[in-house]
Amino acid sequence: MTTIAILTDTPQPGERLNTSYGLSAPIASTDFSGRAGLLCAPDSADPRATIRALKDRGTTHLWLCESVAGLSPLLDVGDWLVPDDYIDGTRGQHYTYFSDKAGGYVQQVPAFDAASRAALLTGVGTVAPRPFQRGVYVCVSSTRLETPAEALFWTRVGAHVAGRFLSPYLALARELDMAVAVLSVITRAGGAPGAALPIEHYSGALVGAFAALTV
Repeated sequence: MTTIAILTDTPQPGERLNTSYGLSAPIASTDFSGRAGLLCAPDSADPRATIRALKDRGTTHLWLCESVAGLSPLLDVGDWLVPDDYIDGTRGQHYTYFSDKAGGYVQQVPAFDAASRAALLTGVGTVAPRPFQRGVYVCVSSTRLETPAEALFWTRVGAHVAGRFLSPYLALARELDMAVAVLSVITRAGGAPGAALPIEHYSGALVGAFAALTV
């Protein structure tokens, strides 16, 4: 059975679940045009607890829906991007469930689940005239936006958008055998201030994506 969980960047109500890593972020049941799913947003909870709780609720796919900064001159505010690769620029987080193991790793090629990306592109194609099908997402920090200097640096090393919540959530999800992908909307220029869009902004695209993945 396919269960899709949406991780987004605006606070969401829900139930906190107890795990061996502590209480999770609030998790709520939701639906997109009749198709059931789960919804949550990062908060002060240990990311390992939140991803473990999603797995315990039956999650098979984790999609991040996030407002991001545009770093590429090809991207304008309002554009949609489904990245095909990422850079992890974060530090000091809980990146793995297997820190006590001597070896092993999770394959990162491809960086995102192909079926999830295809479904998201189908969905966003119903609401956006020119969704971007490829791009590199850099995750800078969950606690702040990037500075102008950081935006310039990441642009020069090949990033197209900058976000906050891919890491460590999607890497942890992959360790628990979830299929992961990102649906992003450019809401500001790199190094500039801005606010996150509500989850309702993604609803039309997600309805189409849910349908495309589960048909």
